[in-house]
Amino acid sequence: DDEEEEEAVVAASMAGLAKNYSSGIADNDYDTEDSEEEEEEEEHLPAGQHLLVDIKHVDGTFLNSEERLARAMVETVNDASLTLLSYHCHSLVPSGVSCVGVLLESHISFHTWPAEGVITLDLFTCGSHPLLPAVETIERLFAIPMADAGTYQPLGRGAAGAGASSANASSSSSYVPREEDYVSPPHLVWSHVLRGFRPPLEDGRDRILESDVAFVVLERLDLDHKVQVASVQTPFQHIFVFDVIEPRFNSMRGYERSVRPELKDSTYEGRHPELYRPDRKVFLDGVIQSTRLGDEPYHEALVHPGMFAHPHPKRAAIIGGGEGATLREILKHNTIETVKMIEIDEVMVNVSREFLPDWSDCSDLKR
Repeated sequence: DDEEEEEAVVAASMAGLAKNYSSGIADNDYDTEDSEEEEEEEEHLPAGQHLLVDIKHVDGTFLNSEERLARAMVETVNDASLTLLSYHCHSLVPSGVSCVGVLLESHISFHTWPAEGVITLDLFTCGSHPLLPAVETIERLFAIPMADAGTYQPLGRGAAGAGASSANASSSSSYVPREEDYVSPPHLVWSHVLRGFRPPLEDGRDRILESDVAFVVLERLDLDHKVQVASVQTPFQHIFVFDVIEPRFNSMRGYERSVRPELKDSTYEGRHPELYRPDRKVFLDGVIQSTRLGDEPYHEALVHPGMFAHPHPKRAAIIGGGEGATLREILKHNTIETVKMIEIDEVMVNVSREFLPDWSDCSDLKR
């Protein structure tokens, strides 16, 4: 029944398996009877998707191995349910590899710089089959860490130096970790762009991946940190949750310093990690709803003017409010006796409870 189906969707999302983008890239409508027909039409449009991925701090030996790189490319294509027609890889002098694969859907290509630990990759496909899940596959197959990644190695970075100094660094009681000795794990930045030309939807709506979530998150290659936290299709809407680091307000370096245990007491970032967390952004059907950095000012302005305008508010009703933040702000008024929240989408409430706990946190309220 509907209740069991809804519970199944929530369970999938909690397990991290809810990547069911369905035909949203093509038609912005997940539950209509026409979705399959529209998706088929999308296959023949002069349009596609372009995924750009840059990765640094990658193992140099892997980046200089034509065989291992080709194997990773073939597995990426297979995992993305694409069709590889042919490919060619070429080892360069003195180092580096360039590869290109011709797909039935278009192409995949990349180039490596082993000495610098860098690979840049692009994947372009025609049609409506979603490419966003391929980001996780590419990270798993191409972001191979250097030896001793995530540790401090006083003899320098890189596989040879780091490996030779591993025992000394771990056994020396006098060694004080220095930031320049840290061997960084792989770091990935990526961008997803809809390319080509698509006719407008008949109902006048924007496609999900042509709305806020596209230009705020997906298309941007300048975000130091961009991780999909949740993607859940409910009976009513599609929920995206992303964590991002916006270079105007924060930096990947600051975030990394804030989460390293060995820097907890020796750096400002380590002592105040709450100031360096990624900004969490929530989108419904691609339209931005709320952010971690904007949660308080948005919901305070939404609630308190009306509450203060009433001389003695006792009862309140919330229409919507699935994030829980509006309820949190109403409960700050000690005259309130009863609050009822009317929310059509129970899945949104459950997703918020799991992925947006700060939004409904009332632990600091005093009654």
